[in-house]
Amino acid sequence: MPEHVIRPIPLVKTTGTPDKMTYLVNFEGIGPRAIYTWYIEGPKEKVLVDTGALATGLIPQPLRFPGGGGEQIQSLEQGLNKVGLKPEDIDIVIVTHMHEDHIQLARKYPKARFIVQKAELEFGRNPHPVQVFTYLKDTFDDVNFEVIEGDKEIIDGVRVVLTPGHSPGAQSVVVETAKGRAVITGFCCKRTNFNPPRELGVPIIPPGIHLDVIQAYDSMIKVKDLADIIIPLHDAEFIEKDRIP
Repeated sequence: MPEHVIRPIPLVKTTGTPDKMTYLVNFEGIGPRAIYTWYIEGPKEKVLVDTGALATGLIPQPLRFPGGGGEQIQSLEQGLNKVGLKPEDIDIVIVTHMHEDHIQLARKYPKARFIVQKAELEFGRNPHPVQVFTYLKDTFDDVNFEVIEGDKEIIDGVRVVLTPGHSPGAQSVVVETAKGRAVITGFCCKRTNFNPPRELGVPIIPPGIHLDVIQAYDSMIKVKDLADIIIPLHDAEFIEKDRIP
């Protein structure tokens, strides 16, 4: 079995906004989060998870959470250059879900095919009004999608598992590494979603943003049972990390 390495490429740091990652609790108050693209190093194919985003391309945080904002850490080109790549080198982009901060830069990858769940793409093209601000169709209306349904191996040592709840077709990415299965979550969360304070008496806290909180809870338990290494999609801890594991 191949033993791949995941290279976090942080692009945006969001600060000054109330923590909306943890459902019905806000024990962390205001704290940092980050937006990444993730390079899977090892296979002959050049594979990214999510496209990354620009701080200037996000819906202005003051409209949603007054006092909040985003800071550009580096451009996509700068981040990819650190792992010896250019956007046009990318063969595959696995889209965890189609919220704006995960697919905004899709047009940067002219040669890539984009792996997406059927349920996610259908919802993204016709979102319910309650979610319309998170699906910006002009960022993906001409993207080269490969549509799948359910769990699937993408390349040797890299597969996706369906983990809905945060969105209809969220998919988490399982990567075989030298230290076991690493799972990049298909839903927006931080480390504290998986490691809540003991006094709460719960094993996990679902994402604060979701369409189905019970599905989201079950998807988190699925990831927790599956993974040797959990990579929460928005935790700022990976800003300073060069590789996983």
